[in-house]
Amino acid sequence: MIQIEGLTKIYNAGGGEILALDNVSLQVNKGEIFGIIGLSGAGKSTLIRCINMLEKPTAGTIRVDGQNISALDKNELRAARQKIGMIFQQFNLLASRTVFDNIMFPLEIAGVPLKDARKRVQDLLDLVGLTDKARVYPEQLSGGQKQRVGIARALANDPKILLSDEATSALDPQTTRSILRLLKDINKQLNLTILLITHDMNVIKETCDRVAVIDNSKIVEIGDVLSIFSNPGTPTSKSFIN
Repeated sequence: MIQIEGLTKIYNAGGGEILALDNVSLQVNKGEIFGIIGLSGAGKSTLIRCINMLEKPTAGTIRVDGQNISALDKNELRAARQKIGMIFQQFNLLASRTVFDNIMFPLEIAGVPLKDARKRVQDLLDLVGLTDKARVYPEQLSGGQKQRVGIARALANDPKILLSDEATSALDPQTTRSILRLLKDINKQLNLTILLITHDMNVIKETCDRVAVIDNSKIVEIGDVLSIFSNPGTPTSKSFIN
């Protein structure tokens, strides 16, 4: 579903260069929940932002469902992004819109007929357990409820992939567990491929099928979660488990 080969990202800063990603290669299979774990500054956020081209790679290729995302023109990329949903740590909801209208927003942009869009939003509200919050505004919601709105909005255009950028790091442990359960349920119900990044090994343990460990801009270990936990192969992996 996602194939990354030789991905490198270099930022120019202050007359010098910062190597954010160094020849990263990995594959995420259709229908799995794949985690990427690393410390702050390791490159994980840059990696996930390259997948939907919020950051343009310096080198390498990224294929999503067989399509080379890194070679698309502006119009092609806009169409491709409709099949890649994304949720964020800070929710990024529109304060002036109700929950219903926040979820409606990407459908408006995509030009979905109003009747179809309204039904889609209602179905998504049911899916994320916010049917009774349709007409309230983000400021009236808890952090967990805001993230549920973010998830529903990310699913509006029926994406094949959901990217999660530290989506639970601002939440308390109980709310984090509820959001992770929701992501697992969505993964099963929709056969949705989920790629999440985190600095919390408990998130990986509770949610993911496989995990990649990133350190100093490089992938240092990839494996199924049980294998990594039972026999970590690098000092970085061991430090996260301990």
